[in-house]
Amino acid sequence: MTETDHTAPSPNASRTLQVAVVGAGPVGLSMALQLARSGVSVRILDRREGPSDQPRAHVVNARTMELFREWGIADGVRADGLSPELAASFGWVTTVGADEFGTVPYVDEQTAERCSPERWCNCAQDLVEARLLEAATAAGAVVDYGHEVVGYRASVLDGHEAGELDVRGPSGVETVRGRFVVAADGASSPMRRMAGVGRGHAGSLGRKLNIYFTADLTLDTRLRPNILWFVHNPRTQGILITLDGKQRWVYGVNLAEGESAQDYDTAKCEALVRAAVGREDLDVDVLNRSSWTLDMGVAERFRVGPLLFAGDAAHRFPPTGGFGMNSGIQDVHNLAWKLVHVLRGSADVSLVDTYEAERRPVAVVNVEQSMANAEGMYQADALLNAPETLAALGAPEGAELRAGIQQSLDLMRPHMHSLGQQFGHVYKGAAVVDDGSEERESTIEEYRMTARPGARAPHARVDVADGSDQGVSVVDIVNGQWTLLTAKTGDVWRVAAAPASRSLGLKVIEVLPKPDRTHTGPEVVVDSAEPGYWQRLYELEDGGAVLVRPDGHVLARWQREPVDPPKAVEDALRSVLGVDVQMTARH
Repeated sequence: MTETDHTAPSPNASRTLQVAVVGAGPVGLSMALQLARSGVSVRILDRREGPSDQPRAHVVNARTMELFREWGIADGVRADGLSPELAASFGWVTTVGADEFGTVPYVDEQTAERCSPERWCNCAQDLVEARLLEAATAAGAVVDYGHEVVGYRASVLDGHEAGELDVRGPSGVETVRGRFVVAADGASSPMRRMAGVGRGHAGSLGRKLNIYFTADLTLDTRLRPNILWFVHNPRTQGILITLDGKQRWVYGVNLAEGESAQDYDTAKCEALVRAAVGREDLDVDVLNRSSWTLDMGVAERFRVGPLLFAGDAAHRFPPTGGFGMNSGIQDVHNLAWKLVHVLRGSADVSLVDTYEAERRPVAVVNVEQSMANAEGMYQADALLNAPETLAALGAPEGAELRAGIQQSLDLMRPHMHSLGQQFGHVYKGAAVVDDGSEERESTIEEYRMTARPGARAPHARVDVADGSDQGVSVVDIVNGQWTLLTAKTGDVWRVAAAPASRSLGLKVIEVLPKPDRTHTGPEVVVDSAEPGYWQRLYELEDGGAVLVRPDGHVLARWQREPVDPPKAVEDALRSVLGVDVQMTARH
C-alpha cells in the first residue's frame, strides 16, 4: 500500500484544488479515483490516522463489481474476497457445528448471468478500501490521513461558487478551497451538521454488538457455503459473518437496553463465540468489539451549493440487504462524470443538480426495503428466540418445527434476492430525455431489463467484429464514456454524432444482428446471444439508436431513425449538458 504523504503546509496556509473529498472510506476513495482518472485535481481529507483495519461491510453487489471492472480493480477485489464456492447461501443453525435447520440460496445464477457480466462478491470492506486506495493514489489522488475538517463555509473561486474548509493536521490549521466539496464522512457526518442539513425518515430497531475475531472454524463449518450463519440456541442468538471462510469472522448479537460494548470484555466475547460455534475448546482471538445502532435515515438534501453528500453522509441503511456501501459507491459514480464535465466547461453547473434528483429517490427505496428486511428478521427472531422454540430446535422431537421454519424462511427471498433493486432503478429528470415509451418497473426481486431513458443500459453479450471474435458485454462498452449504440449500418449516425465525438469523445458503435463481412471493425459488434436479441432488448427498429451517458445510463433513445439525426443528438446533449456541444472543449 502507498504510504500517505503527510508533508504539511505551514499553519494557516491555503491550498486550492478542483475537488476536496472529506472521508477516505470506500465512497470517498471511489470518488477520488474517478476524478483523478479524469485528470481532476482531488485531495481526500480523513481524520483517522490511517486506513481502516475493520471489516465492516462485506457484500459487493454485481452493479458495484461492474464499476470496479471499469476501474480495473474487480479481479483484485474478487481475489481478496470469499471464494464463490463458499458464498452460495444463508444457513440457520443451533450451532455452527450442527446441521442447518433452514437454508436460503443467495442468488439465482441463471438469472444473474442474464443481468450482468459480473457477479457479486463477498469481500470485507477493509480489503475493498485497500484496493481503492492503491488505485486512487496511482491515478494521482492525494490522500491525507490525520487531517480533520473543523470548519466549512461557502466561498468564491475564480468567479464560481466554491467551498472553503478549515483543516487541522499535524502542523496546524490550513485552509483548503475547492470548486466542489464532496462529503463522504459517514453517518454522523460533521460536514452535514456544519451545513445544517437534517436527516429525515429516522428510525431505529435497536443496538448491536459486533465481535471481530479470528479462529479456525474449518472443522465446524465443514466448508458449507453459508455467507451468514443465523445462530439460535439457549446460550446465544446472533449472526456469524463469514469473511474468508477460514480465519476471519464477525459475530453479531443484540445489545440489551442500556448495554454497550464496554459491558463485553474479552472473556465474555470468547464465551459467546464458543457458544455460537458449539465448541468449548475453540481457540478464539478477539481482535475488536464495537456497538452500532440499527437505524435508517435519508438526508433532506444531497447538495448545498458546492457541497455534496454521498454514502452514509447522505443515507443510512440497516445492513439487511447489503446496500449501504454499494449505494454510496454508486452515488459517486453518478456524480463524478457530472463534476468532470462542469469543471471542464463542457456542461453547465445545473447538471450537478441532477445528482440529488436521481440518487435521492434510489436512497429512499433502498432504505425502505432495507428496513423492511430488518423488520422481517426481527419477526423471525422473535419466533425463533422464544425459550420454548430454542429448547426444541436442537432436540430430536423438533423435526416438525424445523421443517416448518424452512417454509417460513422462503418468505425472506426479497432480502436475499434483490436483482431488481440492484439494477432496476430508472432515473428521471433533467439528465435524461424521456422518449414517451411505456415504463417497465422492476420489483425488488425481478429486474425487468429495459433501455428506456434513465435506465442502466442492459447487459447483452456481443462479439467485436474485428476478426478477433472477442466477446464483451454492452456494459463494458458503455461504462466510462459517451456512447451511441445504433441498429443501423452506414454513416448516418456517425455523421450525426461527429460534433459530440470531437468535443465529448462520443463513441459510435454499430450493433449487427448477425455477422456481416461487409461491416467489420472495432466499432462494430455482433449479437452473440441470438440474431436480433440486442435490438429486441433495447426495443429498436432498424435505424434506431440509444445515447448512453458515461455512467452507463441511457440518456436518450430513438426507437426508429429520426427525421434529422444530427439535430436529435445535438438537442439531447444540449438539454442535459446545458451548453452547445460544438463549443465545448475536447473531452
